[in-house]
Amino acid sequence: MSAYPRTGGRSAVWRLALIWAALAHLCLAAGYARAEDTLSKIRRTQTVVIAYANHQMPFVDDNPDGQVYGYSIDICNKIVEALRLELKLPQIKTRFIRVDSVGRFDSLLKGESDIECGASTNNASRRQQVAFTIPHFFTTTRMLVRKDSTIHDWGDLREKRVALVRGNAVFAYAKSRNEARMLDIKWTEVASEAEAMKLVEAGSVDAYVEDDVLLFSYRTEMKSPEQFAIVGEALSVDPYAMMMRKNDAPFKAVVDREMVRMITQKEIYQFYDRWFMRPLGINRAALNLPMSYLLRDSLRFPTDKVAD
Repeated sequence: MSAYPRTGGRSAVWRLALIWAALAHLCLAAGYARAEDTLSKIRRTQTVVIAYANHQMPFVDDNPDGQVYGYSIDICNKIVEALRLELKLPQIKTRFIRVDSVGRFDSLLKGESDIECGASTNNASRRQQVAFTIPHFFTTTRMLVRKDSTIHDWGDLREKRVALVRGNAVFAYAKSRNEARMLDIKWTEVASEAEAMKLVEAGSVDAYVEDDVLLFSYRTEMKSPEQFAIVGEALSVDPYAMMMRKNDAPFKAVVDREMVRMITQKEIYQFYDRWFMRPLGINRAALNLPMSYLLRDSLRFPTDKVAD
């Protein structure tokens, strides 16, 4: 006698078997996706996917037509050219996906993008999640305030309202200074740099703490930039570098080689001059920020090893 009911018994078993087979197939597919290295993925899709956080001029921004541009994008476009040569696939396309300050990490970890191009700081905590190439810029943490304010250095932030972009590396430095001096700062975390600028411009916060190079850039967009100052002792020296997935040596090797080529053949200096010494576009003045001695010296001996 069958152990199964006469009606629908066998079909139920078959349905269960089919479900288990489908689950096994999904698990195998997921395992394959995780095991697929970036070069294989690019070869299969014939597309390089670049993640970027917009409104980070002069490093990266976009326009309503979908054009993505900036210092970091010039560098990454050269990396895509190198990948075309490496894989012998001249038809490889570039696809850009816009991310926010937190999503830039998720896009890499989930395999949605292949490289993040922008203004991301290479530090020890982030290297636990992602890999970095050779730095293309060095910055430091300072703050934007109204010129008529009483804030000139970090000690002046006692009980003041301060804006920070969520997920930004500068938070660790600012928090450390706050705790060391017991300043009792009133933090306001926002989702984007543009939102932080609106708050400081409207007087809703007393200061906006950020990488100084970005503050210089954002100030050029303000209605009355002359009314604002970038102040404070430098809290840190931070290298910006392109982010990639960890443990993907073949892809990183191609990226690093192309970075070294751009440096040794002086192309990166041309990109720097274009974005830091010339006007950034209509109604945006040149930043007039000559290449720092630190960046210039680091480019003499390019390496992805940085001090923390």
